This record gives sequence, C-alpha cells and structure tokens, in this order.
Amino acid sequence: MLSARSVPLLAAARMLLVPALFAQTGATSPVRTIAISASKLASVGITLPAGGALTLPGGLSSGINDFTPLPFTTSWSVDPAQTASVAVVAFFEAPARALANGGSAIPSMAILGRVATGTPTGFLPFTQASLTGNGGMVGSSGGSLLLVSEPISPGNARGERTDQLQLRIDLNGSPPLPAGTYAGTLNLVAVTQ
Repeated sequence: MLSARSVPLLAAARMLLVPALFAQTGATSPVRTIAISASKLASVGITLPAGGALTLPGGLSSGINDFTPLPFTTSWSVDPAQTASVAVVAFFEAPARALANGGSAIPSMAILGRVATGTPTGFLPFTQASLTGNGGMVGSSGGSLLLVSEPISPGNARGERTDQLQLRIDLNGSPPLPAGTYAGTLNLVAVTQ
C-alpha cells in the first residue's frame, strides 16, 4: 500500500520520464541507399499450331507443286535501343539434299517459299546465304530464305505476328525422280538484328 508521501514522489518521477520519452520520438538515422538493378533478357520465339512440327500435305508430280500454307507465329520481347528488327529465317541444313529418298534428292533450289505478309511476297528459292544475327550466323549457306523482317521501335518492343508460309516444289528441268517419299526438315528460327 502506498503512503500519502509516496504518491507525490511517484507523480514527480512520472513527470521526469515523460519529457525523456517525447524527446526520443524525433531521432532519425542517416539515410542509407541500396542500388537495385534487375535485367529482363530479350527473347524471341516461333510457335507452330501443331506444337513443334508440321507435315507438308500433298503429293509430288512433275512441274510445279503448290502446297497448303503453313501458319507460324513469331513473338518477341526486346530492347528497342539494341534491336533494329526481328527476322525469321527458314533453312535446310543440307541444301543439296533438302528432301531425300535414299540416293535421290530434291535440292533446296527447287523448293520455293513465300510469305504474303512478309519479305518474299513472291516465290523465291531457298538459296540465300546464312543471316547474321545474335552475334553469329543463322541458317545454312545456299539453303536459307528470309521470311519476315519486323522493324522494332519503342511502340512494338514486345509483340507477335502470325504469318503463312506457302511452299512450292518446282520440278521443271529436274531429272525424273523415282517414286517414293521425299523427306527433309525445314528449320525456322527467329533472330534479332
């Protein structure tokens, strides 16, 4: 139990502590800074509706053979300060034997491609050189074809486009081919320039 004399002492002690508590509320430390930097890597991609591969439908006859267009979608997310364009190149690894059946072959010069909304709006053969991009070469020398070249600006640094690749096999002037299935792989690659 508190005596009558201890009550004023407690009140006085409280009065002494209260200014000390209020005096501490305005204290601050020096400002410290932390530099934060995060990078998002540029990316380009190509997707096919079938996921990873398409088969060219139809059969071969002598002369010109046109096939149903094959859709593909190109997507990109790039730095417009470092990228002038996004290109799509199609190529055969072995141009002399682009499509082969045993010892017989159809060379890439007899295979033509076009993209009505892209670079070759008319049919051109797969005879172009490799394309420079991403600090190296893409495609194959004498077996490539530039399909799309999308200029990049700040307004389209991130985007996508869908195009249709139409293929033609022109056997005019070629030696007669034996019956059989002529198979090969056409590669598509997107590259920044």
